Amino acid sequence: MLKATQRGAVLLGLTALGLSVCSVPGFAEVQNVKVSGDVTVRAFIMSTTGINIGADLTENVSAFVRIANERDWDSTSTTEAAGDIDLSQAYVTLKELFYSPLTLKLGLQPITWGRGFVLGSNLFPSVNAIGNDRNGAITANEFTDFTAFDAIRATLDLSNLGGLNLPLSAEYVFIKIDENTVGASDDINIQGVNFSSTLDAWSSELEAYYLNKRDKSTVPTGSSVKSGSVNTLGVRGTTQPLKGASVYGELAYQYGSRPVDPAGVLSTGDALQAWGVDLGGEYTFAGLPTSPMLGTEWRFYSGKRAPDGRPAGGWTVVAPGYFRTALREFQTQSTVAGFYPNDAVGVTSSGTNQHEVAIYGSFNPLEDLTISPRLSWFILDEGARGTVCDLGGCRVDNTTKRNRFLGTEWDTNVVYNYTDDVQLGLLYALFAPGSVFRTPNDDTAQELITTVSVKF
Repeated sequence: MLKATQRGAVLLGLTALGLSVCSVPGFAEVQNVKVSGDVTVRAFIMSTTGINIGADLTENVSAFVRIANERDWDSTSTTEAAGDIDLSQAYVTLKELFYSPLTLKLGLQPITWGRGFVLGSNLFPSVNAIGNDRNGAITANEFTDFTAFDAIRATLDLSNLGGLNLPLSAEYVFIKIDENTVGASDDINIQGVNFSSTLDAWSSELEAYYLNKRDKSTVPTGSSVKSGSVNTLGVRGTTQPLKGASVYGELAYQYGSRPVDPAGVLSTGDALQAWGVDLGGEYTFAGLPTSPMLGTEWRFYSGKRAPDGRPAGGWTVVAPGYFRTALREFQTQSTVAGFYPNDAVGVTSSGTNQHEVAIYGSFNPLEDLTISPRLSWFILDEGARGTVCDLGGCRVDNTTKRNRFLGTEWDTNVVYNYTDDVQLGLLYALFAPGSVFRTPNDDTAQELITTVSVKF
């Protein structure tokens, strides 16, 4: 039975608004209905079952609903969460609204800008905010199905603007991350605009965007403390300078006032300036057996040094959906329990204060078998020092050397397409800690996951 949640109420309200704006009759004519689904079982052991329903209604109106259940196999809980079925996605699409170039999507929907470096998933905002997946049913939160946004998304096709015949589109999004008290100014919202274009020359893509994430959830009414307001300006591009080669890059700059620091090192409302970078390139040797691909990537999130010398988060995570590693990617500080917190002194979360340099690739030993290894090195931007404790308490030991090397991770992903509908997978990941970890925090972490996924 579907739960009548606040999120569902917001969704119904948005849908009603969209339908009224378009003057759609109360009983829309259904032109076509498609039902599909999927079942995925992972070997730690967890299963996800989803049912998709898509309907084409009257002209230029469609609706999509996905309901899903996810649970750990060993769950003996009698609570509603363990065996509950919830809305994973539910949105309506209105094409040619007011005039032909405008498309509007309302409701619980996936949104990805570019590769998802800044905006691509509600995973981090929802899990880190509540300490678990949205319906509290699984242990490995990074595999949750519930990553869509409650959002309004307007896309404008500007291809024929001024007769230039330029493939250009503009998009506006408003995302409700956390409603909190209805009617009170204590929400977390994201809104922004994106301009993108594709060019025939070298199969290139260009994108420029602005996002604002405003967090008023932790500032009491009437307080003189500034609420967190993070502005992100970014540009992204991809190109294929020659056959088999691809180069990609994204540069983003953040400014504004800092939201709550989970580590309690920096103050809410402090001035924020930070950088994020993603640069990489790939080359596929199509003429060789197994079609090997080789790539390299550098990802960077700037850090900040606190007044007492401790490393802290500079770059502030918005809502990324670009994940390339299985372990370090989901490592957080001890004060953030959503994924895998560590208690090593000075080790910040993976989405801030970090360089990642990686070599990766893939090859096909069989027609339907793909093996994709990745070797990554992680380095703190602002290095960590140890602590010294006495009767006055514990503090940073400024006489010690700053350590920067976080560690090395080896990820291998194997995917076998057994049929068009059945996919078998295996993921092995190993993280070897570096110099910033000290006993007893220096154990090597490993993960082995097998997957069976069926789509119908």
